[in-house]
Amino acid sequence: MPPTTLLPRPRIGISLRVFAPSLPWQPQQRRTFLSSLLSSSPLPPQTLTASRRLPYNHAALYALIADIDSYSAFLPYCSVSRVTAWSHPDPQNDTDPLLAHRRWPTRADLTAGWGGLEQTYTSRVLCVPGSIVEALSGDGARSGIAPDVLARYGLRDEPPTSAPGETGSSHRSGSVEEEGVFKTLVTRWTVTPVSRLAAAADGRRTTGVSQQTEWSDIDLNIRFQFANPLYGAVSSAVADKVAPVMIEAFVKRADKLLGGTAR
Repeated sequence: MPPTTLLPRPRIGISLRVFAPSLPWQPQQRRTFLSSLLSSSPLPPQTLTASRRLPYNHAALYALIADIDSYSAFLPYCSVSRVTAWSHPDPQNDTDPLLAHRRWPTRADLTAGWGGLEQTYTSRVLCVPGSIVEALSGDGARSGIAPDVLARYGLRDEPPTSAPGETGSSHRSGSVEEEGVFKTLVTRWTVTPVSRLAAAADGRRTTGVSQQTEWSDIDLNIRFQFANPLYGAVSSAVADKVAPVMIEAFVKRADKLLGGTAR
């Protein structure tokens, strides 16, 4: 029987090609957390508050608050304070010797900040004698004082204008960037006399203090808006402590200059 010859099996190959429509090349875009913050819109305005009741005459306390030149000597978060313009002598306070014929600050250079961020402003200052001292920084800053109160004392809530030699510019400490930390910053101190009856009813705050002592309430309101959300993220750990720390520093100042211990 002759040998069997095996023939090679034919190979069948299938080739598939997928044709996709050609698209124009586009670079891949990456958006990091930092770039997202830097390009985001500013945070909405925020408000910090603190208050204390002190056993001192309200006019004496107001005189301390209106002494803006001294802020940098005792207030945390304020490294520079210099009054650059004053009002005419006040004719409406003839009865109180602490307020009679006083000039009040109307403009000041203030360097303020917290959480490692700091900015210098030329600030408008609105003084309601014996009651309110408000410093407004930033082009969009507006007063929280009632319009009728402002009008009573001849004050106006107007946009800032640069005086000779003043630019109204701001800067961040240690940086050459022109963008400021705060878009707006409004700091308002309010002093309110408290009747002896009301003070006596607040036993927790008045224990150990003579019932003949004059009492006053001090309220601090800080309203601000960061220029960029990144600054809010950086300072968030300390922001809530700013107002309480500032008002406690003022209490120590009042104790030192007016005598006694505030309860």
